[in-house]
Amino acid sequence: MSLKPVLFVSHIDVVPATEGVSSEWSKPPFGGEIFDNFIYGRGAMDLKFMVIALLEAVTELLKSGWTRPERTLYLAFGHDEEVGGDRGAGAMASLLASRGVTLDFVVDEGGPILVDGLPLLLRTPIQIALVGTAEKGFNSVIANVSGKGGHAMAPPTDHSTVPASMSALVLSVDQHPPATHLVPPVTHFMKALAPACPNPVLRFVLSHCENRFLGYLLAKLLARSSANTAAVVRTTVGVTRMNAGTADNVLPDTGAVLFNFRLLPGHSLNYPLQYLQKHLSGKVKLQQAGGQKARKATPVSSPFNEQFDIVARAIYETVHPEQGIVVAPHLMTGASDSRHYLDITANGVYRFFPLFMNLTAGDVSRVHGIDERIKVDDFLQAIKVYIRMIQLACGDRNVSSGTDIGQT
Repeated sequence: MSLKPVLFVSHIDVVPATEGVSSEWSKPPFGGEIFDNFIYGRGAMDLKFMVIALLEAVTELLKSGWTRPERTLYLAFGHDEEVGGDRGAGAMASLLASRGVTLDFVVDEGGPILVDGLPLLLRTPIQIALVGTAEKGFNSVIANVSGKGGHAMAPPTDHSTVPASMSALVLSVDQHPPATHLVPPVTHFMKALAPACPNPVLRFVLSHCENRFLGYLLAKLLARSSANTAAVVRTTVGVTRMNAGTADNVLPDTGAVLFNFRLLPGHSLNYPLQYLQKHLSGKVKLQQAGGQKARKATPVSSPFNEQFDIVARAIYETVHPEQGIVVAPHLMTGASDSRHYLDITANGVYRFFPLFMNLTAGDVSRVHGIDERIKVDDFLQAIKVYIRMIQLACGDRNVSSGTDIGQT
């Protein structure tokens, strides 16, 4: 086989869910119950559905007599993605590297299919399939604050306590977030949406988003629209921990604030330190936090190559909503196991799963939340998408869209 292998990635681990009488779930979180055409359970959206859909897709292909793929197909299912993936995907990537394997491209979890589209940008209900071509970076920094302690019966009135200094720092960061920037793959996303936009003025703006002035305006608009859209146009910073004090009647003389940054492509690991320095006053020292290893944003995979086209074509050939659908490159604000395979991948990582999500209906809150669920019909459709994607990836470019194979 002359073609390099292709790898499909998923994970079998899930985040915790409360069971028993204290649970807020309407169905047992680990029961896998089907009710009113929905499959309920932890992992129904993140990410056991993808594992099962991939296995069903391969099973259907084998049952159909499909036995001569033109390249090797790998399936890699990690067991610790939710806590970094070092022992799962990290170990599997190391094993493949030790065997001298170079992958052509990788398909992992990532962007879903937005069934209610993005009316803010398109003014039309067309569905959007988001294919992640990059992930933001990750870095956590601790601000250690020191000051004068003392007895709590007579606290100072000049706002000089350690908690006051911590609060002032957090407020300054909250009121002056990092600047907005429109960078690839967000510019690729805008340009992909442009042909579907019925408004000629907005279509022109989207098509020319790389123009400095128009890009600036678009970034400002997105930053003010929602937390999710703001996260793709700036490096975000969030306070995830604050610690100070040891007793009820003692003013603390030390405290710590942990800032978690999600870095835009192009920002270095030093950016958080440089940014926080502008907000410091008093006795504050910055240090790199432990825990997850700091990492820059991943390289941006091309949305203009054969590999991206395989993913896009599989979607277009199997998903046919009445209002239409557009496939668009996307910047992932979270992380996936795919980053572990970057060093052994030649032609890009594409982060997409055929999960049909309705933002208006609040589907996002179900991921890692209460009553995680997926429609039975959507799960069956996901299998068909993967059947076609595997066919295309493994050389069967002229096979039908898989409806004869994927009647699952």
